[in-house]
Amino acid sequence: MKLKVCCALFSTVIVAGCNTTEHKPIQYKSLIDNSSEKHNSVVFIHGAHLKGSSWSLVQENFAKINIPTHIIDLPGRSQPVSPESITITYAAQTMCHELQQLPQPLSLVVHSQGGAIAHKTLSLCNDINVSDIVYISAVAPINGAKPFSLLSKEDEKNYFAGVKYENGWMKISDKPAFLSTFTDTQSAKLQKMVITNSVDEPAITGEGKVQLEKAALNEISKSYIYAKNDKIISFESQQRIAQSIGIKNTYTINSGHLPMITQPDELSKAIVAALKL
Repeated sequence: MKLKVCCALFSTVIVAGCNTTEHKPIQYKSLIDNSSEKHNSVVFIHGAHLKGSSWSLVQENFAKINIPTHIIDLPGRSQPVSPESITITYAAQTMCHELQQLPQPLSLVVHSQGGAIAHKTLSLCNDINVSDIVYISAVAPINGAKPFSLLSKEDEKNYFAGVKYENGWMKISDKPAFLSTFTDTQSAKLQKMVITNSVDEPAITGEGKVQLEKAALNEISKSYIYAKNDKIISFESQQRIAQSIGIKNTYTINSGHLPMITQPDELSKAIVAALKL
């Protein structure tokens, strides 16, 4: 069911969302008038081929409602590295170190492959306290699965329309094809923003296994935001993923794979509703 928004999130009025499992409105207050309240730090974790800066517009929205946020910039984004060194374990260890520096508990907002790295981090990092995870068109491997094990052949075909393997990297080889499969926007401005925030991805990261047990997620509040028009992790694949870890609280937005860039306001509203802030 599509998230219904009755009025602007960043005003001082009530906003109503829709829970796709319970089929009833979620009422939550504007946080502008309650800036003295303490809220969990919200940590944004990007997916494959993205920089942490891809979250900047959503982070700006959260700043308007006085919610502390932190963006994880995973290894392999900028500095020269050997792609073989950026295993999923290494990425998770790097993420663990950053999360340890933040005030606990934490609310994680994960996108795409970021869901796999978050799960790997939970399996390795015992001294962080995660109260919530919001998955946005994200993978969520458990029990020894690889990150993309629940994706379809069509998802794979769409991915390789604009990407090819070369010397340990998944390289963006065809920018127009990459844009047409990763986004559903025709805006030249937004397409430029997508390319600016996109990078080649270490291939080995997506090959790692995640040994997290499903039971380890039982004490964490979980929500899934479906990107209805996603061609990289299709709506059907997203539903399989959410079901595989027992998520009942779901939202749907009409977006391609990168709503944090193409629809940051709608995505921000959905995240706030999912976190019940």
